[in-house]
Amino acid sequence: MINWDGIQYSVSDAERDFEALKVNTTSIEPVIMSDEFISLRNKLIQSRNAVFEQGEFDYVNKLDYKFDLMYGIEIYKLLESSIGFTGRTASNDDVWRFLSVQVIPDVVHSRWGMNEDHFYKTPRRTWLKTIWWYIHLSWNNNEEETFNILKNNSTDTILQLVERPGIGYNISIFRTLMLKYSDYTDRDLFRRVLKLNTARLLAVSPELMDGGVSAYVDELFRDAQGGT
Repeated sequence: MINWDGIQYSVSDAERDFEALKVNTTSIEPVIMSDEFISLRNKLIQSRNAVFEQGEFDYVNKLDYKFDLMYGIEIYKLLESSIGFTGRTASNDDVWRFLSVQVIPDVVHSRWGMNEDHFYKTPRRTWLKTIWWYIHLSWNNNEEETFNILKNNSTDTILQLVERPGIGYNISIFRTLMLKYSDYTDRDLFRRVLKLNTARLLAVSPELMDGGVSAYVDELFRDAQGGT
């Protein structure tokens, strides 16, 4: 079992190790980690390879949202309670910096090049963190159904959902909201719904409303569209 609570990996630690990374023709070096992470790295690399084959990403010039979604689902399946990974773990930026720089820097590089913001420097932009939380906040019963409700979204959807400030994540609300949004394609509507939700949660407990969370989310979308 990985000792996730034992990971202490500051921004300065990540910066030091990031600057030591060298991009070769077929790899990034050095990738050095303790034995407890070797198995996880192998699984994450195998999942990356499977996603590349399934999505035919070897033939694209630049990876995009489709890769974010497909690989996000894969890491969400791998990083789960059986290896001690919890919501508390996912809230620890040290963990995401460590995974990005120490465990699978080659995967992060394939998506963002050597962009330090997406490796470690900006917590709300750390790529592995954002795609894990995107899937967690959108999970709908199983892998296939989750993919189907998210497949028509974009990178902007991830940023709007995960980066939005507020009073924390109410998982049931966000999962209901993302399911509802799968019937729409209006990005401005999505922003308005999220903004309205942030404001209303300061004064409303959706679970106590008549109709519960589902009715609350329906009302958000209705009001964000001008009450239509």
